[in-house]
Amino acid sequence: MAPADEHVQQQQEVPLLCCCGLSPEEVVQKLQGVREEAAHVHGLDLSMLDGDVSEELIGSALDFCKGTASGGTVLRLAHCDLGSGTNCEQRVFDLKAERNLQEMERSINVKKKSESAKKKDFAESAQMRREATAAIEAADLRMAEIDKEMADLAKQQAQVPWHLLFSQLQAQEDNKVTRLDLSNCGLHATAIVMLQELLLELEHRGDGLAVGELVLDGNDLGDSSTVALASLLRLSSCLEVLRLRNIGITDGGFSQILSALVSNKNLALLDLRGNGLCSLEINRAATEGFRRFNKTVQILLE
Repeated sequence: MAPADEHVQQQQEVPLLCCCGLSPEEVVQKLQGVREEAAHVHGLDLSMLDGDVSEELIGSALDFCKGTASGGTVLRLAHCDLGSGTNCEQRVFDLKAERNLQEMERSINVKKKSESAKKKDFAESAQMRREATAAIEAADLRMAEIDKEMADLAKQQAQVPWHLLFSQLQAQEDNKVTRLDLSNCGLHATAIVMLQELLLELEHRGDGLAVGELVLDGNDLGDSSTVALASLLRLSSCLEVLRLRNIGITDGGFSQILSALVSNKNLALLDLRGNGLCSLEINRAATEGFRRFNKTVQILLE
């Protein structure tokens, strides 16, 4: 049996407590009444919840997962909206990019200001110094504005469902979730940055388990997410299955993800099917060339 088929079969055979389609309040009540059942299942399916994912729901779900059968636990939140419903995540992403540019601009002008003293012509030196000083002050002012706006957005973001989920997973002393399904959850690249940091932190803890399978299918992540995804693949020693079907990446994003696998010998399956913005022919050729460096991972393109 091929590795991909093995993983599909394992997903189908693992018994989960199903709370699909319930409201968050109904889920919390159900989990409180069936704690004794936790030891007989291997996870929790909260797909297609009828309502917003709340902090109380996440806490109850993670508490239930702690009592499940020995070994890793599946937590499935497929088709649950974990996004903010606003442009908050995109704005944070844009502001970070702008701040990086402002820092670069400032560094260039600090150098120009220093070099102005080497000019032999006094007028030219003074003009160069004035222009550099003005540019430095403008960059400092803009970065201060960016920092203030990002601080305000961070307060908003702290109440967004994906942030609540990742924060509570991070706060656990003994993680049991080893398979995390976040397909079609309205996630943005900003969320993937925090998720990547969370998964790597769980791997390096002395207690608890690491996430070995991550499903992000159907989230419109785009190429802006591939820096964080590539970093996860480069640094992870526990992730075995990563599903990225239909996440809106292009050939550039595909190449970035593929290059991160050169030194990763732990990943068994990378599912990149359904990314229609990628050229199948180009990516198939790139994958064949990649085989010289990594022969262990199975990459699904179609």
